[in-house]
Amino acid sequence: MNWRISDLDKMTLVSNSDAHSPAKLGREANIFNTELDYDKILEAMIQRSGFEGTIEFFPEEGKYHFDGHRKCQVRLNPKETRAYGGICPSCSKPLTIGVLHRVEELSDRNTPKLSKDFHCLIPLAEILSEILDCGPSSKKVASAYEDLLVELGPELHILMNAQPEDIEKAGGILLSKAIVRMRQNQVIREEGYDGEYGTIRLFEEAERDALVGQFALFQTPKTKKPGPKEELPAVKVATKKAETQQGPSHTLPSDPILGPLNPEQKQAVLHSGGHLLIVAGPGTGKTMTLSHRIAHLIQSGQISPRQVLALTFTNKAAREMGERISKLIPEQTHAEVWVSTFHGFCLEVLRKEGKSLNLPPSFNVCSELDVPVLVKQACSESGGGKRIANKLLKELPRLKMVSVMVDKTGPVHSDLLPYFERYQQKLRELGMLDLDDLQVETLGLFNQEPKICQKYAERFTKIFVDEYQDTNSLQVLILKALIQAGPGEICAIGDPDQAIYGFRGANVQNFYRFAEDFPGVKEVKLSRNYRSSQIILSGSSRLMGREEPLKGVQEGGDPIRFASCRTHAEEAEMIVEQIEKLMGGTTYFSLDSGRVSSHEDGENFSFGDMAVLFRLNAQGNALQEALARAGIPIIRSGEKPLINRYPVNVVWRFLHAFQYPDNPYHLRTYLDLPDVKRLDTKEILKRCEVTISLEDLLDQAIALHGFDLSSEDSAEALRRLKGICGNFLGDLNSFLDALSLERGIDHATLSGDRVALMSLHAAKGLEWPVVFITGCEDQLIPCTLFGDRDEEEEKRLFYVGMTRARSKLILSSASRRTINGRVLQMKPSPFLDLIPKEFCGPVERSAWKRKGKTHKQLGLF
Repeated sequence: MNWRISDLDKMTLVSNSDAHSPAKLGREANIFNTELDYDKILEAMIQRSGFEGTIEFFPEEGKYHFDGHRKCQVRLNPKETRAYGGICPSCSKPLTIGVLHRVEELSDRNTPKLSKDFHCLIPLAEILSEILDCGPSSKKVASAYEDLLVELGPELHILMNAQPEDIEKAGGILLSKAIVRMRQNQVIREEGYDGEYGTIRLFEEAERDALVGQFALFQTPKTKKPGPKEELPAVKVATKKAETQQGPSHTLPSDPILGPLNPEQKQAVLHSGGHLLIVAGPGTGKTMTLSHRIAHLIQSGQISPRQVLALTFTNKAAREMGERISKLIPEQTHAEVWVSTFHGFCLEVLRKEGKSLNLPPSFNVCSELDVPVLVKQACSESGGGKRIANKLLKELPRLKMVSVMVDKTGPVHSDLLPYFERYQQKLRELGMLDLDDLQVETLGLFNQEPKICQKYAERFTKIFVDEYQDTNSLQVLILKALIQAGPGEICAIGDPDQAIYGFRGANVQNFYRFAEDFPGVKEVKLSRNYRSSQIILSGSSRLMGREEPLKGVQEGGDPIRFASCRTHAEEAEMIVEQIEKLMGGTTYFSLDSGRVSSHEDGENFSFGDMAVLFRLNAQGNALQEALARAGIPIIRSGEKPLINRYPVNVVWRFLHAFQYPDNPYHLRTYLDLPDVKRLDTKEILKRCEVTISLEDLLDQAIALHGFDLSSEDSAEALRRLKGICGNFLGDLNSFLDALSLERGIDHATLSGDRVALMSLHAAKGLEWPVVFITGCEDQLIPCTLFGDRDEEEEKRLFYVGMTRARSKLILSSASRRTINGRVLQMKPSPFLDLIPKEFCGPVERSAWKRKGKTHKQLGLF
């Protein structure tokens, strides 16, 4: 690949192996024909006389050779990636770019100009592993390997120079064929991508089986009578692409809608006549069941696509559901299905019907970022200080709900009413509706205009609600209004044990009142878990006081591990050590120190298979520093929306000022940005054209601001914004609406082979093979540091964290922790006592010593 770059023609390209893997030293090596002398070797590399070339492994084996998305199982070569504009064709997010793509960007010729040969080899143990159909570390392979070395000599000689007839004599014709194919570069390649290792094979499986039937490797002497062939029991191997929450994956079913379903899922999908409540615990295939039910009703002709309204709580969930439905029914059909968030549905209704409420036709959405700013301004203008503003911000969802109730009853802080009224007045003056207002106004519209409500009720005769446990009172009232005004039926799915958004106004009691709100309901429970090991399921169910856990497809499993640390620094060090053990060592230090004995001790996990979860952002900051110091690649993902990340925040504010030139708030918030004050903003606003396309306008805005994109985070944020824009079909006003509706949890997007670092709240809906939950201490879990919390909701939050893990769950606590500058003495979380000891075990750790103060090495220049 590198010889396609002409600037390297003057160089001698050398290849070097990892010196800590003795068995793989020869995978990358240099071939010299000179004296074994430092000066002679150096001279050979400089003069190229005596340097004969290199030995390499096949580059396709690398984890980032091709481009793609591991989660979507999309693997693309650079040409295909360019055809898709760098966007994943499955999930519409930016693809993870591979090494070959970068080489093609830099190369200036299609055909490499080689100055020296190179030889791609496969380790002998791996060749034997393929032929013998067993692991490269198995005794069978080791025995055959040793026999070949005794018979033929060193491994590199066997792979590169030994005569085929000698190899056949010592190891059989199958081995001889394999090595000849490797030397001739006739291998079967499956390129690595997005953290997934590639594979190099020498035989198709059917071909190997046929050849095994004809030839025997290491045949026994003819005088020995062969005994009866031992039938080995079938072993079920768990791989990274093992059964997941979608359900068991074997062969493709004949019926793509009903075929993949288990009996409980099928019962839910086939239900007819009446409302339906599906109780679906973690990893039971919730989204799959809902999507397949929608597809089944459409495919069987029971409803038309236009009659479906599917409501979710995040854009991420809406996209995932839409993608699933699109794969099950024809494209022209699924395009008519309305899949949206609650806020998105309400916004669309108000855009079409808002004149009935005297809403300004060009009202704009007040995002979650704008609400605190306007609350602070409203309180200040009404004589309130910071304490009042914080209190109003906390109580705002509740005040909005009470304001729309017929009897006006509910827990209201009367001292907040003047500030609340000023905030509402301020929104009206600016022509804005916040996210709660979208629901308040929609409910008011349906109550005041029965004909409008009936119009939507008669259209949407099948309403589907995801994560019903997270609904608030306004959302339930909107659903009831639609059901009562027409012939509709509602199908809701959720899990009351995962209700964790009470602080946003969600009420888990809505789930328990479903039968009362929608009489005649049928309840179906999904109890088969396709994510976690049985030990994790049993331990987490006992946390919730349930004797009967979900039934997992993974029987048994590793114990839930617990580490008791003295300080948060020791906790971070423990996590680094465990990650390195699971990876088989990530640094030379981890090997030299004895923390990990060799690279071969890892369990085939990659960084992207692990997540470190925390309760408070203050914990996340300390963990981020510790992991970064250890050289572990991380992605920090929390509840920070895309529009709050540089430079998207600047672009977003600019587009608002451009679209709403008469709105003083949008202009002021744009001009007050530190990155904008140095610019000639009048000239920028003047030079942007109204008539150009949305994509061109975005490119123009980016170019005029001259952003610093040197950091990976900034460049990635801008790439994602452009990806959203490239797939957006509406105008600028609709684009700004869509961005304003985004919440932080919508952008917990994980890309690349990096350890995920995020809050417990942000982790909901995600999963990893390995999960660390830090800070398992009283005051943190449950969190009481900042006032009273709902202990039951805190317990549910811990349960959500535990059930993110597929195979390994590691819990940790510290006796002393620093939070926001305060040093706190901590005790283990009372929730830990609820997990039976029979499911737990200690973390195996090396002795921890506080690091002494290190001296900073001087720079070279």
